[in-house]
Amino acid sequence: MNIIAVPLARHANPARLPYLTYLSQPVAAAATKLSTKPSYAQRAIQYASDMWTTWGRPETTSLLDWKRRVHALGERIMDRIEYEEWALKSIDQVLGPSIHALLTSRLHLREPREEHPTHVAVLYPPSVVGRTSVMESLRNMAHRRAPHHYRLLFYNMVAIPVTAPLFLIPVIPNVFTYYFMWRAWSHWRAYVASKSLESLLQYGLVECKPDDQLGAIYAEAKSHKSQHAQKQPSGWTFFLDQDDMASLTHHYALSAQAFVDLRRASQQAIYDIMRQRRQQRAS
Repeated sequence: MNIIAVPLARHANPARLPYLTYLSQPVAAAATKLSTKPSYAQRAIQYASDMWTTWGRPETTSLLDWKRRVHALGERIMDRIEYEEWALKSIDQVLGPSIHALLTSRLHLREPREEHPTHVAVLYPPSVVGRTSVMESLRNMAHRRAPHHYRLLFYNMVAIPVTAPLFLIPVIPNVFTYYFMWRAWSHWRAYVASKSLESLLQYGLVECKPDDQLGAIYAEAKSHKSQHAQKQPSGWTFFLDQDDMASLTHHYALSAQAFVDLRRASQQAIYDIMRQRRQQRAS
């Protein structure tokens, strides 16, 4: 079970934490198990995902073209969701069901075996970011995000019965209730992941491992940027463009959603840095 730490941007001042996001790398044994016998929840999620993708296709037809309009609006809304939430939802599948097994293997197994892993491995590029920064970033994300997602989970759960009477309106689906249901589910996944991550860090079950292949991807991205120099905010270095993200997700056999998550995280990191600069100039 691996988590990939992906640096997005780094300041020249080493005291400042870099912008990092995280992706889960599928494990061969787990992937085989999931592919042979998916659960009802996984099948429901896959069905909803396929339906959402279908709504966005150009050939999709509906009354007043409402499906494609809703899809376009939904994509804009999802682009505004904080990338830390997408990262937590990504690693939820790694951490959520694993904490009991990890604790059991750590306490009762004398010799670690592949079927009884003793740590969650976090891969990072050593030429770009250090182990200390990765661990501090994980601790900050676990500590800050848990109460945030728990609070918003409560608000969205309250909104579901409030908007449910809109189901009585014929023809047009109740998009509002579906949205609040999805956001409640999303916040729940992120909350569970943050609590699992917090527990794993507390018990020392997270192991940072430098990954030379990941470092090579960043080295190639750096050489590519040196040939096509682009203006960047003073003091900041951005690492990956969309071609580099595609290369990373392909190399580690990640899903198409991982590429979308990386793109969103990179765009939000750039926006946040530019916002901080504007605030500094105004003050």
